[in-house]
Amino acid sequence: MVIFDQVFLNKYGLLGLLITTFISYSIIPVPSEAVILASLVLFNPFYTFIFTLIGSTLGSITNYHIGHKGIKRLLKKESKISQKARKIFRKHETLSILLLSGFPLIGDPLIVLAGSLEMPFWKFFIYSTINKIIYFSVLIIFGIGFESLIGI
Repeated sequence: MVIFDQVFLNKYGLLGLLITTFISYSIIPVPSEAVILASLVLFNPFYTFIFTLIGSTLGSITNYHIGHKGIKRLLKKESKISQKARKIFRKHETLSILLLSGFPLIGDPLIVLAGSLEMPFWKFFIYSTINKIIYFSVLIIFGIGFESLIGI
């Protein structure tokens, strides 16, 4: 996998990293961590962080809008279950987006849910971006430390 990631990154550069993280944080749950870590061998960690943050944020915005515009139209009549889900989500929306929006398999559906339940966009954007800044900072610091440990 790492060899593929490096070939992909050599061919497409930071744009490839941005596209990978966009895809990973939108509809298709593709793991992007290997590509992010492989990019540390080829690019400045700051650029890796910025392009990863931009791609993942654009992917999350896409999911939010899918929930806001798409799923909402499919659910014309609100059931008792969706009313209960709305109430629970409203109570915990800030913490859920802040703490869970970056986790694989949980984050994408949670962001679609935030859009469909009409969480204010500014609130979603700020809290999901804070989550990504923390997550990618830790991942990149870990990657830099690991590289220096094994001598890459």
